[in-house]
Amino acid sequence: MRRTVWLQLVFFILAGLFTSCGEGTIPPPPPKKPIEEPGNGEEPIDTTGNDTTGHSDPDTIIIDTLKPRNSNQFLALSKGFGTTNIYSEAQLGIRTGTYKQARDYIGRTVNLNYSFLEKENDTLEFRPFILMVHEGAFIFGDLANEMGKAKWMARKGYATAAINYRLGFNGGTEANTCGGNNTEVIQAIYRGVQDTYTALHYFADKSNEFGIDPGQMMLAGSSAGAIIISALVYMDEADFEALQPGIVKTLGPLDPVKTGTEFRVRALLTYLGYSIFRTGYVKKSNAKPTVFFQRTGDTVLPYTQGNLFSCGNYFWMQGAKPASDRLKTLKMPYELNYQPEKGHVLSYTEEHVANRYAQFMKRFWSGDKRQTTIENFKTLEDLKLP
Repeated sequence: MRRTVWLQLVFFILAGLFTSCGEGTIPPPPPKKPIEEPGNGEEPIDTTGNDTTGHSDPDTIIIDTLKPRNSNQFLALSKGFGTTNIYSEAQLGIRTGTYKQARDYIGRTVNLNYSFLEKENDTLEFRPFILMVHEGAFIFGDLANEMGKAKWMARKGYATAAINYRLGFNGGTEANTCGGNNTEVIQAIYRGVQDTYTALHYFADKSNEFGIDPGQMMLAGSSAGAIIISALVYMDEADFEALQPGIVKTLGPLDPVKTGTEFRVRALLTYLGYSIFRTGYVKKSNAKPTVFFQRTGDTVLPYTQGNLFSCGNYFWMQGAKPASDRLKTLKMPYELNYQPEKGHVLSYTEEHVANRYAQFMKRFWSGDKRQTTIENFKTLEDLKLP
């Protein structure tokens, strides 16, 4: 009897010890933080310069070890690459071809073509290169949309190429861009980034054949093309996975090539609107000099922030204004050209746009780095960076 009582007493003491100590020694696992939907309109515009997005990579400065074949000083002192048209259109040579075959959103094999322009019988061995990506809501459009600006830039001495990329997503049509869903549209952007990466590798690998400098490459994009080139520069696979888990397994690597001739993107030249998922993706380590052209009342891409294509069922994006504010905080050169009007159109001529692109790059190579804001054709702010 005494033994039974004693054993019961020991049992209750031990039970009390485990009850009082267990919560302190083995805490329950914290609840998993849900992944934010990309259409969350509550996300604030960050103009503080602090990264608030949880980007996968730390903000460490990447040392640029690629030596351009033409130095900045050479390009700055050259008679070309500025606003002067040193060649006539008749002096330009054009080459066309296919840089990739790929399967589109419904599995069809499509040829992704390019048109390449430069001075015919060129005496300069390597030229700075601009790759142009067209508009069209990821549904329509063609490289021909960029050929006007490409010709003007080639007349200034640049080598240029406009490319096609995979178009289409389930539910989206030219008449109804809002007919899809976030999954489909994010995958369309991802495919566009994949194709643009492939085109960059293609031209870098054939740089001797095309006479281009892989160390002096610029990306130019209009509307949807501007989204693609911005995502290429500022997002990685982890960022897309955060937006859509499993996208890499579904569509493959964001950069399908990853090997070959090294290249560098020196600047972004955008037109007809601009959008990025989050300006916090832009950091000191990856920020690029950028030219923007957008209307403040853009009805397709938000000038500040809003739903993509003004479709209430699509994700939230940020436009040229917060993106330029971000670059301003990071002390990165930019030129913000805006028109205080409504509509997803612009009233600038292609020649004017090309002149702004060229002047911006010429100043950059000269070390004359500026942060400029222009309303229509009137300069409101022109700050020279130290």
